[in-house]
Amino acid sequence: MALTYLDLCNNVLRRINEVEFSSSDFDSATGLHAAVKDSVQHSIDKINSAEYEWPYNAASVTATLVAGTENYVFPVNFKTADFNSFQIQKDDTLGANFKTLRKIERDEYYNLYRDTDDNSASTGRGIPDFVFMAHGVGSSDAQDLYFGVTPTPDKAYSLKYNYYRIPDRLQNATSTTRIPDHFAHVIIDGAVHFMFVFKENMDAAQLALMNFQQGIKEMQSQLVNTYERVTDRRVQFGGGKIGVQVADRF
Repeated sequence: MALTYLDLCNNVLRRINEVEFSSSDFDSATGLHAAVKDSVQHSIDKINSAEYEWPYNAASVTATLVAGTENYVFPVNFKTADFNSFQIQKDDTLGANFKTLRKIERDEYYNLYRDTDDNSASTGRGIPDFVFMAHGVGSSDAQDLYFGVTPTPDKAYSLKYNYYRIPDRLQNATSTTRIPDHFAHVIIDGAVHFMFVFKENMDAAQLALMNFQQGIKEMQSQLVNTYERVTDRRVQFGGGKIGVQVADRF
């Protein structure tokens, strides 16, 4: 069972020898207890910002393309996309088979494909072959990010892709984080660090910070730094075997 916001805060309060929350006074917390809530959220934010592609933040979405339109907005909780995953979905009514799009750079799109796409207007040119990170359009109200496809679609094809999301912030006592429970100690170490800074106990804060940073490294090692294969890139010179020849002892 996932640890709740209340559980995490009470873990931190026990670590710093303070009175725990009850569920009834959680929402109205002030002073030190309000600072504990902030510290838990800050710790979670720091963990999530340490990597773009934490696997627990993975998500997928299917977008419906529009004839003659090359740019499409990412989801509002978008952080980064897996550009190798963009795939047109099979649809017999549209005459479409599964087709994986290849990523190109935005400048390549501008130089080679944009004029032809624009000249096709609303009719489009066919089933897309490529995907690229489009020029973002942002404002004070929204910071939208876009991807583009080319050739511009001529029909309402379905395009599925994977991305990594920005997690929702904790809101109330029963809110849970996407970080797996077996890494809850990392969240707590980070929050304890921020609370000792709040209490101006810098020696204890430094120790908690070291534990927090080590915990993030362990998360990266277990969740991110995995390799399916290792390639031997050593260069062989002289036609002999790679390695060191040991002379006979006798």
